[in-house]
Amino acid sequence: MKHYDKIFFVISLLVIGASCGYYFMQEPNIARTKNRVEDLLSKKADGVQWKEIVVPQFKSEQIEWPEVVAQDADGRWFFQVFTPPQIWVDKDGKFLTESPYIKEVARQHFALKYVGVSNEPYPIKYMGFFGTVEAPTIQLVNINTKMSFPAKLNKEIIVPEPSTGKPLDLGLIIKTFDKRRVKNADNTVSDIVTLTLIDKKLGKTIVIQSDKPTVLEDQRRMTFMLPDGTEWHVKKAGESKEVGKVRYDVKSVDFEGGSAIVEMVPSDKDAEPQTMKLSSSGVVPAEK
Repeated sequence: MKHYDKIFFVISLLVIGASCGYYFMQEPNIARTKNRVEDLLSKKADGVQWKEIVVPQFKSEQIEWPEVVAQDADGRWFFQVFTPPQIWVDKDGKFLTESPYIKEVARQHFALKYVGVSNEPYPIKYMGFFGTVEAPTIQLVNINTKMSFPAKLNKEIIVPEPSTGKPLDLGLIIKTFDKRRVKNADNTVSDIVTLTLIDKKLGKTIVIQSDKPTVLEDQRRMTFMLPDGTEWHVKKAGESKEVGKVRYDVKSVDFEGGSAIVEMVPSDKDAEPQTMKLSSSGVVPAEK
């Protein structure tokens, strides 16, 4: 046996001896602990004893919620759980009822939205000029028809008709042309052009400036937003618009107050028309 094997053997014997000595020394304590645990387990616990409670098994069932049924002959008084009737009093002190359910459905189906009131924009727009200020050749465009055309001072504007090429008198004459240079707030310089235009169809003189849009001060319009996001410009009562399966009829327009009464007429004969008041406050049923 080699020298380090002897050393390892001696250390092993010492560890085994120490382990055996520790076991025999702790044996009385282990016996006492075991006896105490057995004694405690043999005793009954103090306090309220818990009892097993039998819980019935839950069974789910599907039921059909009853259809909302009107409580009056006119079909306007609804009474439903969580939906109490609303009551109004008119100017004569008479009690009136209107179903919140019917009112909300009508409001949601009324897809027309109020945008605002503005002046009618004038379609002729200044694009630029060449030549001199005293004798300019002015370039104009009609933003509605997308037609651009040149013009000279004090001469009727005649252009070829797009379809036939025949001379077409636009009924426009430029009377004055002025260009001035102005200093901007950021110390840059801009050229502002002002021209006066006689419009024979309107029977008036229009002032056009290159730095801002031109509007007709005496012509106002009310704008509504259609369901597809496009705008509908209304100038007077009586105008109509077909949108899908419904038709919107403008009954009245109040430019000063900023509101309009519009009737929605469904193509479905079984569906009732809805008359609403549109304003910046939203869409509400019109007073009858």
